[in-house]
Amino acid sequence: MDDLAARLDAALNGVYHVERELGGGTASRLFLAVERALERRVVIKVLSPDAASDVSAARFKREISLTAHLQHPHILPVLSAGAQRDLLYYVMPYLEGESLRHRLEREGRLPIDDAVTILRDVADALAVAHAAGVVHRDVKPGNILLQGDSAVLMDFGVARALEEARGGRRLTDPGTAVGTPGYMSPEQAVGEAQVDARSDVYALALVGYEMLAGAPPFSGLTLRAMVAAHLAQIPKPLRDVRPEVPGVLADAIARGLAKDPADRFQTAAAFRDALPAAAGAPPRGRRSGLRALAAGLAALTGWHRRR
Repeated sequence: MDDLAARLDAALNGVYHVERELGGGTASRLFLAVERALERRVVIKVLSPDAASDVSAARFKREISLTAHLQHPHILPVLSAGAQRDLLYYVMPYLEGESLRHRLEREGRLPIDDAVTILRDVADALAVAHAAGVVHRDVKPGNILLQGDSAVLMDFGVARALEEARGGRRLTDPGTAVGTPGYMSPEQAVGEAQVDARSDVYALALVGYEMLAGAPPFSGLTLRAMVAAHLAQIPKPLRDVRPEVPGVLADAIARGLAKDPADRFQTAAAFRDALPAAAGAPPRGRRSGLRALAAGLAALTGWHRRR
């Protein structure tokens, strides 16, 4: 166990026991742990000390607590959060499955019905969050978890929490980037102080384009060139890349990728409703067994918080 894992294990004060590291990047690391009281596995995401050094712990916990109240079958809930000096972390349920990023790396482009189902699930999650005043700000394949025929969106509001905890400094200020450049809306990329639901719609449309085309509309570019592309370059039409994509689906994604937020769908719900139904999809309003399980998980989260 390295120094960060050992410090985390000590900070958890016996409530959780860290088993092993799952991975992560330069800004955060993921650990698999066991909640001792309930004997269940959880995932703990820890901000790297460098990323957390200029973050107010109190404000981070306050902002995370706002997102912890989001309950929806396609939202991975936050169970708890903590802070000790420059050690900031939050706890999520452990779900079996893989991320959309891993599936894309393995398969390239996805079957059209699978892509539509994932888009609809994530748009559903975003619609609920936006109604509660929470903008995700980092929608990308790595934050979408796949379980059977369902998708779950994770890291809700974390980018917002970090921005607020840094005293409102924008995420695109030097050294404070939390969003992922390849999936930032034009307004987020240039550092606008306030981004809204339409920024998440743009990011989700990018994910949809990548699932169907097998690659993002802008790839293989330097950071500066990528930002410039999102600001000014029109993606190659999706049906030129993959002719069998239904016109209504290609049109919905093209509108979601509009440079001007006013030209996009104004809500995630509107984007969802513009998507075609996947073949064999259950009627709207009927939950699959997995969604019922996710609803039960949300209820358990509420019980855990009250306890």
